[in-house]
Amino acid sequence: MQHDGAARLDRIAALLDAQRGAIRRGDIASLGQVGEQLEELLDRLGPSLTRDDAPRLDRLKREARETQRLLGAALRGVQAARSRVTAIRDAGARLDTYDSRGRAQSVSFGDATVDRRA
Repeated sequence: MQHDGAARLDRIAALLDAQRGAIRRGDIASLGQVGEQLEELLDRLGPSLTRDDAPRLDRLKREARETQRLLGAALRGVQAARSRVTAIRDAGARLDTYDSRGRAQSVSFGDATVDRRA
């Protein structure tokens, strides 16, 4: 029969698995819920552990690192997408060039408006 700490460790493993699945699916909404559940379980975990839980803790540590790696990759992807959208949006309003000495310079065109004449 499992003791309380082992059951919590199993629940944490299941939540980490759910979190990785949500990251892979791009299900950002469920990440917050899973994160709250993980935090609650981790807060109550300490006193219920025994020496026999060491192998489970090692496995959870590896799973947490994998989850962290996936979150980092997702964050980098979002940042890259944001940069690309900004570059596309600014394409008509700014031109980045280099001068004769190789220094970067930017030329802004201001607000692009179209005059309509009847």
